[in-house]
Amino acid sequence: MTDRDTFGVMDWLRLLSTIAWLFIFVNWPQTTFAVTLVIIGGVFIAFNAMVFWITVVRKGHASSVAPILGGVIAAAGIALLPVAGSWNWAWVPLVIDWGGFPIFLAGWYTERSKS
Repeated sequence: MTDRDTFGVMDWLRLLSTIAWLFIFVNWPQTTFAVTLVIIGGVFIAFNAMVFWITVVRKGHASSVAPILGGVIAAAGIALLPVAGSWNWAWVPLVIDWGGFPIFLAGWYTERSKS
């Protein structure tokens, strides 16, 4: 018997997490989809914050391949949450995403001050 033939601990954890996720998604599809969007958008926002830190604070070189995508995805996730009034807070990820609105404002200000 080889390692491929055994069903290890990690395989069991993967199987159980998949079953749990499917159970949650079947019972609460809108909530699961909204939270998934918020998590994906949050990862993009964190990446854009890291790019901002490297380029502005440390004066290095880095670029974001998807500048406003994180804010838009997280905003859509917040808007889809089945909580009363959650859509009122959908603008927050767009403002805190450094690859979104703040960097466009900084670029506009920089270009305006040059001329």
